[in-house]
Amino acid sequence: MQPLLPDDAQLLDRLGSDDPHAFEEIYRRYWQRLYDFAYTKTRDTDAAEEIVQALFVVLWEKRVSLQVGNLQSYLFTAVRNRIIDHFKEKAFTALDDVDSPSEPDYPLFLDELEQAMQQAVGQLPEKTRRIFVLNRFEGNTVRQIASLLRMPERTVEYHITQALRTLKKLLKDFILPVAAILVSGKF
Repeated sequence: MQPLLPDDAQLLDRLGSDDPHAFEEIYRRYWQRLYDFAYTKTRDTDAAEEIVQALFVVLWEKRVSLQVGNLQSYLFTAVRNRIIDHFKEKAFTALDDVDSPSEPDYPLFLDELEQAMQQAVGQLPEKTRRIFVLNRFEGNTVRQIASLLRMPERTVEYHITQALRTLKKLLKDFILPVAAILVSGKF
């Protein structure tokens, strides 16, 4: 009989008690999924690895004082925030290369976009919002979400599609500027 693995709450308790084995288990359990999520968003292997590694360094450094209710949500949210910071940093670099005073203020634009995105996601119906967050922010597949929420995969796909349609409408003022940024090669 195989020994039972500790759940996330137990790992957090042990990590808070300065247990390096708990940290190793968290690393083994989440590193690949976090890396895949970061790579999906950045399309840059080095950036994805650096983002995830930096998160684990901070996790270890703050292990004793860390107050986390849901480890998985905490880790994926932290990676998402680091991805946003990564793009902000790239925007600052792009701004350094721009001579024209007519160029938009990309970092400010990214802050506005992030705020608008959070408000738009907040307007989604609760079930749709939960499914969308699990998929797009936490990197879960349709199959994983269906299993977690005990619903058919087609239902999960429907909610993701509905969320994307709604967000497209709510964020229409940002779609053209984002396209212009991407086409300009500033990222």
